[in-house]
Amino acid sequence: MARTMDSIKLTARPRTETGRHVHALRRAGAVPAVLYGHKVAPVALAVDAKELERTWQKAGRTHLVDISIEGQKVSPKALIKDLQINPKSGKAIHVDLFAVNLREKITSEVPVIVVGESPAVTLKLGQIQQVISTVRVEALPADLPAQLTVDISGLTEVDMSLSLGEIVLPKGVVLVHAEDAEVVVKIAAVRIREEAEAAAEGEAETPAEGAAAAAEGEAAGES
Repeated sequence: MARTMDSIKLTARPRTETGRHVHALRRAGAVPAVLYGHKVAPVALAVDAKELERTWQKAGRTHLVDISIEGQKVSPKALIKDLQINPKSGKAIHVDLFAVNLREKITSEVPVIVVGESPAVTLKLGQIQQVISTVRVEALPADLPAQLTVDISGLTEVDMSLSLGEIVLPKGVVLVHAEDAEVVVKIAAVRIREEAEAAAEGEAETPAEGAAAAAEGEAAGES
């Protein structure tokens, strides 16, 4: 089932700034971009940093974006293929835009979201353990889902799980390079978590115990 969402637009301008000059571009509040893909020769662009952030929040990697390029009448439809973020500032420093053909299927990574409540978790018999958080799917660009969901309300006991083959896929969407039997989410015993926490606490106490023993030794020596 195709998503119904208002058209998302991103304004861009051709850029000549390359190499060291992109630093000045970023200081001016812009982000260097490259548009490439179906019948599109790679073209260097610049987009407003704040507009890009808003677009990313709405579109992610799976929703089509209309790229409005200054001086061009046609606005290519593209996906945000890659967004590079400065780990220190948290700001975008480069973006790859992939122009698509609406009639040709493409592949993309889609997040898997857990929904519902497991009785086993509610009764504190177990805890949710999500093994797979993203999957690769193939679909027409307009049919790419923003996310896939797995409902855990049927997981009533510890060690019960849901596999990739049990994910309900929208029409026209198929999984790529995936085995139906692969576990997506399972209910793990609470004792596993408790044992892990106990081990962590033991490691944290060891240095303190060693320091206490050393202090006692010093006191005995002084006496």
